[in-house]
Amino acid sequence: MKLKNRLSLAVTVVSAATLLTSFLTVYVLVRRDETRDLDLALVAQAHALAQIADAKNPGRPVVLDGVAEVPESLRPTQRYIAVYDERGALLSATTNFGSEVPTFETLEASTGLPTDGVPVDLDVSGKALRGVTVPVGDGGAALLYAASRRTVDEDASFLHRTLGVLFLSATIATALFSRWLGGRLAVDVHAIARVAREVERGNLEARVGESARGSTETRALAADLDHMIEHLGALVAAQRLFVSHAAHELRSPLSTLRGELQLALRRPRDAAGYQRTIEEALVDVEALSRLSEDLLTLARVQAPRSQGAEVVAIGDIVAEALRLARGPAEARRVSLEQASGNTSATPLLVRGDRSEIVRALRNLVDNAVAHGPAEAPVLTTTTRRDASVEIAVIDRGPGVAKEDEPHIFEPFYRGTRDRGDDRPGAGLGLAIARGIARNLGGDVWLDRSHEGGARFVLSLPALSDAEA
Repeated sequence: MKLKNRLSLAVTVVSAATLLTSFLTVYVLVRRDETRDLDLALVAQAHALAQIADAKNPGRPVVLDGVAEVPESLRPTQRYIAVYDERGALLSATTNFGSEVPTFETLEASTGLPTDGVPVDLDVSGKALRGVTVPVGDGGAALLYAASRRTVDEDASFLHRTLGVLFLSATIATALFSRWLGGRLAVDVHAIARVAREVERGNLEARVGESARGSTETRALAADLDHMIEHLGALVAAQRLFVSHAAHELRSPLSTLRGELQLALRRPRDAAGYQRTIEEALVDVEALSRLSEDLLTLARVQAPRSQGAEVVAIGDIVAEALRLARGPAEARRVSLEQASGNTSATPLLVRGDRSEIVRALRNLVDNAVAHGPAEAPVLTTTTRRDASVEIAVIDRGPGVAKEDEPHIFEPFYRGTRDRGDDRPGAGLGLAIARGIARNLGGDVWLDRSHEGGARFVLSLPALSDAEA
């Protein structure tokens, strides 16, 4: 069943049940109160008549035709009276009973009548009556005093018709409103479902937008869906760009390697010639190997995962990273200097995979060595700042161009100053370093306030004394 129909049916049934219960309660209470008022009036008049009849003719009261005063009636109504002896035999009755005087047994009364009488409903010559049976004197006689209950029945009939009309009108109105409301809600649901189907077919430009105009919840759901599609589109675009850059970076060494091998096979060479060809091919293979390793590392660090349980000292991390970076630094006659801002004798500790932290810091050092001037030192400093450990790598190069700052942590991005440069690397070092740091709850950023070179900071959560 559709949402609109289901909602309409549920609201209509609940409303109808509530209205029916309320109207039945009102009907029963009103009819009961009017009947009780009529009974009280009849009892009062019956006792007065019983006293008069017993006083005029003790032992054998006689009654006469007359009128009764009943509540809600605009004029007096004809009264019906019958008197019974202590054995229940009829003593006298008004002529309006005709031949339909009720027997004492049909009055649902017995000897020893209560003072407030016993009420009873009667039907005489097609007229609906309401009567009470009260005691007369002390001899055990009983008097039936009845009058038309037309006023009560008419009021009850009017109330029945009025409540019935109100019930039908309210039920129809509720059904129409709930169907309209269900339609409004269904419009939002259909709009969201339509956009979801568009995205499934590959249309990442589809949005719900202003199509959702119903409840706050459905508008929030539509906004969340639009945000998710936008984020998904950005991820897909980034993935396509990543694949495109990876293919481009792989194509260059592969093309070179293929050309060298084809040239080697084109004409015979001596052993020395083949050796040179193999050595040149090996250089390309090593470049491909480094690139594939960087790609795998980047893919691994970009995937969310739990933090490692190993506790490592920052001093050991820095020492190992500088040792691994010594080769490229010596090739450019760059000295690697180290300073520590930790004045405490307690070593600074972090939690994470030792090799990955070393890899992140070495990428920053290699980046500083490659982009700083030859024979200029690269400084590494370690500082404890609140709940973090900050390792800064500082070079004396030209720094990062303003137009490059928003993009330097994107994979395969090369700065405007590096384009056309023959420096090794595919532009993955900073992206890998930031991915490793963020997996450990830290980050890598460029200190834009630093002057006289570039200052990159690796920040990691420090372990407290209790955790250590």
